[in-house]
Amino acid sequence: MKTLKKNVTHAVVCMLMVGSFASCQKNNDKNLAPALKNSSSADLKANALSTYTAVEVGATTKKGTNTIDLFGRSTTNTLLHKSWTSAGGWTAWEDLGGSIVSAPGATSRASNVLNVYAQGSNGHLMQIYWVDGQGWSQWIDLGISITSAPSAASKTANDLSVFAKGTNNNLIELTWLSGSGWGQVIDHGGNITSAPAAISRSSTTINVYAKSASNTLAQIYYANGAWSAWTDLGGSITSAPTAVGRTANDINVYAKGASNQLMQIYWTLSGNWSAWIDLGGSITSAPAADARSADAINVFALSNANLMQIYWTTTGAWSPWFNMGQ
Repeated sequence: MKTLKKNVTHAVVCMLMVGSFASCQKNNDKNLAPALKNSSSADLKANALSTYTAVEVGATTKKGTNTIDLFGRSTTNTLLHKSWTSAGGWTAWEDLGGSIVSAPGATSRASNVLNVYAQGSNGHLMQIYWVDGQGWSQWIDLGISITSAPSAASKTANDLSVFAKGTNNNLIELTWLSGSGWGQVIDHGGNITSAPAAISRSSTTINVYAKSASNTLAQIYYANGAWSAWTDLGGSITSAPTAVGRTANDINVYAKGASNQLMQIYWTLSGNWSAWIDLGGSITSAPAADARSADAINVFALSNANLMQIYWTTTGAWSPWFNMGQ
């Protein structure tokens, strides 16, 4: 991999915050009031009333918690957030501010931390994070020019890897390590035509997916201390993909198909890659998937102004599509 020029350092990022902690992940002087909860059925179908509308979405789960955190870009280009728990159902959207022009990409490196990234209106990679007991940080400009929505993955509680499409349709990566902060930008090459989707299914692996120039699904992955070459997984997709891993031994990738349906392809350690599967629907945005446990996957997408969801469980297979409202 070719290492590019030095970018944002740990010290610079800390200076951009109000106050600082050595980890550059714990401080924030701006605690945003949590959204009020509205009761919801355990099957995730009910939704709290909201005055906000998301136009594209991203999702993650706080590690090990069987919860969902859903993020969206609002009609006024701010970051929206709502969450789901089995006890309380869905909250309403809360507005976390910012000035973003892409779908958000979120990850959780521990049960008490969320990191969210988006392309800012200045074309830079922007970050906001949440720490349990402290609330949301202010927005941080990481100073990297990107041309797509970012995607983030965490192999352990002490690292973050953020991926995006670069200015030459290449995949770029920016990595954060606890104790040393942000490193250099790494160029992974490729010729991608969408935002990437990154997941880490174990402490030693990262898989990244994107739409290729021929509208197929392209993959590059990190394992055994090295990055693979790019490979083509076929298909015919019309959006950025989204990817989840329920366990260390499986990967599920989703994207919008040529007829606005949700398409799935999955990998297992024992069986390699499946054929493409049509999950139906009529979606108008890239999907956002989340594996809240080893037994459940939730996929979200917009159908015009409607926020749609479909979910899978080991006991009930795939649900029908349903409208969550906004």
